[in-house]
Amino acid sequence: MGDLAHPSKVRALAQAHDLRPSRHLGQNFLVDENIVRKIIAAAHLNGTETVVEVGPGFGALTQELLRAAGRVVAVERDPRLVQILRQELGSPPHLLLVEGDARWADWPRLLEEAHALPPRQPGSGAGGVPEAGEPRAKVVANLPYAVTAPVLASLLESGVAWERGVIMVQREVAERLTAPPGSRVYGALTCLVTYHADAQIVARVPPTVFWPPPQVESAVVALTFRPYPGAEDVPREQLFTVIRLAFQQRRKSLRQALKTRGAPWSRDGVDHALAQAGLDPLSRAEDLGLDQFLRLTEALFAF
Repeated sequence: MGDLAHPSKVRALAQAHDLRPSRHLGQNFLVDENIVRKIIAAAHLNGTETVVEVGPGFGALTQELLRAAGRVVAVERDPRLVQILRQELGSPPHLLLVEGDARWADWPRLLEEAHALPPRQPGSGAGGVPEAGEPRAKVVANLPYAVTAPVLASLLESGVAWERGVIMVQREVAERLTAPPGSRVYGALTCLVTYHADAQIVARVPPTVFWPPPQVESAVVALTFRPYPGAEDVPREQLFTVIRLAFQQRRKSLRQALKTRGAPWSRDGVDHALAQAGLDPLSRAEDLGLDQFLRLTEALFAF
């Protein structure tokens, strides 16, 4: 385990570069070796995959990914940290370090660029052999808390066939990602994650593992990506149009929310669609699982 996960090293680097953590950028840097080990273990790395890391910070997680993965794409928004990463990590041939905003990243292009890099050489870290064909892609990141939702949406909606994800987020966000229908924290983001993956909280994380410590607890969430059964029969854009409109007015009944002016379906057909989908018109968006949203979408756009 390298020293980039040590609080004293991180503070020394910050002082040397006159860097003060930015609240605006959600900068809370990971400084705990045990949490790094847990994240790496949960990622199930074998040395053949390409791993995307968002917000590498001072590189505590990055340095271990470089030892365990075939290739690493690290996207950092803060140019000061990009400079520090280049200084501390050197120029490993299997690292693509990108300065940019992950909310707008072209993930297919970045993975294509990374796949053109030579893979980590056997003997330089964990096991594995060079892969053939399309790269196996994973996401392993301590997501910047200020932009967790848009970054996660960017990754999920990128069209990349992710295999697995391990992300550290605020505990309340982790609860949203894994919430069942009917929960007060269940929402559109929950449905987006459920559409793409099975999500599970694998570790709860105290504020003390960060510098500076945030005022909230965190959690590590594992995402196992898979096609959602039956989703192939419903256009994705239509489905998430229904979900977004339903949750925009989550205090209203489905009947009221779906009759919003400007919706891309007939307002007169909403009652018929709800009946066809077998749904109570007085229920609310938070009461519906993804299967029910799929049925409702088919009925709305068929009328």
